[in-house]
Amino acid sequence: MTAIILAAGKGQRLKPLTALTPKPLIAVSGQTLLERNINCLAESGVKKIIVNGSRMGDQIESFLRNHYEQSNVSIDYISEGDEPLGTAGAIFNIIDEGLINDDLFWVVNADIITDFPFKRIQLNRETVGHIVLVPNPRHNSSGDFCLEGDRVTISNNERYTFSGISYFSTRCFTESSQRYFSLAELLHEHIEKRMITGELFQGDWLDVGTMKRLTEAENKLADKRNE
Repeated sequence: MTAIILAAGKGQRLKPLTALTPKPLIAVSGQTLLERNINCLAESGVKKIIVNGSRMGDQIESFLRNHYEQSNVSIDYISEGDEPLGTAGAIFNIIDEGLINDDLFWVVNADIITDFPFKRIQLNRETVGHIVLVPNPRHNSSGDFCLEGDRVTISNNERYTFSGISYFSTRCFTESSQRYFSLAELLHEHIEKRMITGELFQGDWLDVGTMKRLTEAENKLADKRNE
């Protein structure tokens, strides 16, 4: 299996920690966010990981070289320059560069912590992607998407939060009507065509996008160690 870790965000909401350190290299309970996601993917059987980077991306590249050069997982780093290409733009770029060898691949935001069990999913011809939803956290109480059976919809039904975990066919990008910057915009196009499935995950999941949530993550992981 192949996975992309989206690690090119500017980390504005984690300043001042991100003034000199890219967000994926911020440590939570002694381990960087990037390392946590790489290890989770590897433990699930992912054999190839592509990590993108932008501002201060040289630090990410050095981290990968120093920590994973002898790893059983093949890890590629791709730089986007000083300005990130966006969550969808990054994936378009990775596909353009020929770094995706599988038709199907996972995509994970670098600023989450989870024990989600990444596994290969069968997508039929009418489905180009599968997204993982979670119960709404306090910072996103209105949610993002609905589920009707296994189909993701945008309706007035109960909404759940997009976890930052998704599984795509390359067709989701090569057959899109335009080259999107945002993954949310790309998802909306295919959701309207009923081409995206989803699931509700109720295991461990934390979004570490702000200083407050970083503190919450530290406390939660500390409590877990003390159980």
